[in-house]
This record gives sequence, C-alpha cells and structure tokens, in this order.
Amino acid sequence: MPALRPDPDLFDLAAWRQRLAELQAEPQDAWRDAMIDHAEAHIAAISRTPEKSPLEAR
Repeated sequence: MPALRPDPDLFDLAAWRQRLAELQAEPQDAWRDAMIDHAEAHIAAISRTPEKSPLEAR
C-alpha cells in the first residue's frame, strides 16, 4: 500500500507540480495513476485565469 501524504496547500502551484513529479517517479499502479489524475486536474484548475460567473459578467 502506498504511503499517504497530505496534498500541498490549495493554491501552491509549485508544490503541486513537485507532487506530480514525485508521483510520476513512483512505480506504476492504479493508486498512483489516480493521484496523478488528481494532481493534473488541480494544476489545470489553479493555472487558468479565473473566469467570471454569469452573474459577475453582467
């Protein structure tokens, strides 16, 4: 079973990228793949320019 580690701080992009690199260096298994998907999705979400909601855009 893989060691459980806490996620980096919510908006710490550098820490999330470091965590992704660590995960990619681990031996492949389903848990690792799921955690890589999670890290990539989080990085994508915090890397984008925030969009205004329909109410804010008015």
